[in-house]
Amino acid sequence: MLLARMAEAVYWAGRHLERAEGTARIVQVHTDTHVDLPVGEDVGWEPLLAIVGVHSEFAERYSAAAEAGDTAAAEEDVVEFLLHGDGNASSILSAVAAGRENLRTARPVVPREAWEASNNLWLACSDHMDEVKSRQGRVQWLRRVIAGCQRINGILLGTMSRDEAMSFLSIGQNLERADLTTRVLDVRSESLHSQHGDDPYDVVHWMAVLRSLAAYQPFRRAMPARPQGGATLRFLLQDDRFPRAVSACLTETRSHLKQLARSEAALEACATASMVVASAAVPRLALDGLEEFLDEVQVALDAIHLRIDETYFRPSFVDWHAQSEAS
Repeated sequence: MLLARMAEAVYWAGRHLERAEGTARIVQVHTDTHVDLPVGEDVGWEPLLAIVGVHSEFAERYSAAAEAGDTAAAEEDVVEFLLHGDGNASSILSAVAAGRENLRTARPVVPREAWEASNNLWLACSDHMDEVKSRQGRVQWLRRVIAGCQRINGILLGTMSRDEAMSFLSIGQNLERADLTTRVLDVRSESLHSQHGDDPYDVVHWMAVLRSLAAYQPFRRAMPARPQGGATLRFLLQDDRFPRAVSACLTETRSHLKQLARSEAALEACATASMVVASAAVPRLALDGLEEFLDEVQVALDAIHLRIDETYFRPSFVDWHAQSEAS
C-alpha cells in the first residue's frame, strides 16, 4: 500500500519536473524565434508570461516600469522572472527545486539515482545563474535544465518499479504535458488563426509552436505538409502516437488510473476530457473558437486533478467510520 504522502510527492515531482523542462524549452525556442523574425513581426516577450500564467505576478514585481509608461515587458525582465525571479513560484528554478524536494520526500519509493540526479540538477542551475545574463549563456543554462530533466525521467523509467508510485508519477507528468500544450496553443491562438491569409511568417510561427513542444520532427514524420492551420492543431490535440499531444496524455493517464483502486471518479473525469478533445472540429477551430475550446479542455484537465487530489491525497473516511459504527 502506498501512503497518501508518498503518492502526492511522486505526483507533484512528475508535474514540477515536466513544468521545468517544458518552460525551459519554450523560453529557448522563443529566444531563437525572436532573433529570426524581423522587427515588427516579433510578438514580444509577454506571451511567455501568459503561457506560464504569471502575468499578474510579473506586473506586481515590475510595477515601477509599468508606472513609468513602459508598456512592453523588457526581455531581460521576463527572462529573469521566468528563470529564477523572486516571487515567481512557477519559475524554472522553483520548479526544479520543488521537483527535488518531492523526490526527497518520496525517496522510499523512487530510485536513489533519481534523487541524486535531481539534487545535482538543482545545484548546477543554482551555481550557474550568472550565465543567464547573456543570450548565449541563457541557452546553455536552459539546455542544462532540459537535459537534466530528461536524465531524471530516463532514470525513473529505466529503474523504477511499475507499481502505484510509478502510476502517480506518470499521471502527474501527463497532466502537466497536456496542460502545457493547451496553454501554448491558447496564448498563441491569436497569431495562429489562418484568417491572417498569406502571412509570409505564418510557417515560422507554427514551427515555433511545434518546436516549443518538442513536436517539430514528429510532426514532419507524421504529416509531411507544411506546419500550418488544421494539420498542426490536429497533431497537437488528437494524435495518439505523439506523447505530448493532449489525447495521448489523456490516454496514458487513463491507463495508469485503471491500475489504482477507487479511481472511478478520476476515470470519469478523464473520459470526459478525452471526449471533449476527440469531438473537436479541428478545421473549424483553425478559423475561430480555438480559445474557447482550449479553455474547456483546461477546465476538464483541472477536474481530473481535483478528483485525484480528493480521492488519494486528501481522502475522506466519513463513510467508513459510519459503516464501522453501524456494524
